[in-house]
Amino acid sequence: MDIQLHNKKSSAASPAHQGTLQRPTVESLMRQVPCVTPECSNEQVFSLFEQHPELNSIPVVKDGVPVGIISRQHMINSFARQYHRELYGRRPCKTMMDHHPVVVEKSASPNELSDLMLQSDPQHLLTGYIVTDNGHYAGMGSGHDLLRLITQMQISAARYANPLTMLPGNVPINEQIETLLHGQIPFVACYFDLDNFKPFNDVYGYKRGDDVIQLAGKLLEKICVPQVDFLGHIGGDDFIVLFQSPDWEERCQNLLHRFAEKAKSFYTDDALAHGGIKAEDRQGKKKFHPLVSFSIGAVKVLPGTFKSHQEVSSAAAAAKKQAKKISGNSLFVERRE
Repeated sequence: MDIQLHNKKSSAASPAHQGTLQRPTVESLMRQVPCVTPECSNEQVFSLFEQHPELNSIPVVKDGVPVGIISRQHMINSFARQYHRELYGRRPCKTMMDHHPVVVEKSASPNELSDLMLQSDPQHLLTGYIVTDNGHYAGMGSGHDLLRLITQMQISAARYANPLTMLPGNVPINEQIETLLHGQIPFVACYFDLDNFKPFNDVYGYKRGDDVIQLAGKLLEKICVPQVDFLGHIGGDDFIVLFQSPDWEERCQNLLHRFAEKAKSFYTDDALAHGGIKAEDRQGKKKFHPLVSFSIGAVKVLPGTFKSHQEVSSAAAAAKKQAKKISGNSLFVERRE
């Protein structure tokens, strides 16, 4: 049975912080390679290799569907044996093909293909993989090109990642918003901001403050669906999620509940008993501050309602300001058109 990766319903790629970030698909790695039928002779396939010295392998296709792959190295090694070319040259090439090639849909992400290649026989890194379009042969890709692209993606992700949470920063956030806008894809932009974080930092120190931010990032990752939602770290205690999950509101409420419980572990028993801490405000006066909480401002982005990532960011920030007017963990949804 062929190793296959079927088309998944998603507008782009994968984990939560990669979400639907419009990364290259397998189609961007695909090359047009001539194919043969199972009944084609080994001699004809060998001749095809001679005509195309750049090919490491040739796919075998029956009625438009890939059924195998023939490796240049395997064929040359076989024909090099005494009398093998004379004995097997006229036989159908299905006798020499690999019946278990890696077959992947052109819309799959490089990360999905990478996982698939790791599960397959190591030889497929050399022979390559077959690319299909709705199950029908479309072209081929090489393991070398895949590894090079994965490396480039990792370098790019690391360059723009927030060093504290390793989540995408402002550049990939803005790129993702633009991608969704240009693709006319509806989504919900949710701006997450921690309340009373500065006084907490002042009292307990920046290390504990970093712990709170990292907790927030981990909890946000858990409410995102990797294939459809995008999570980014704007900076400091500000995060953004571009939801395509239909139950996004329920996911936000779950986050607020989880954070309210988890945040208690950062406070002393005395602070928990009083429901907060005393710290100096910006004027240097001692003031009571409630426990750290999350404020979420949500904006529904429909096709044609916003022209740029600046407009979306501005609307989400305005919704967040409304959420911060509500005490404790809160979610404000901008429902105006």
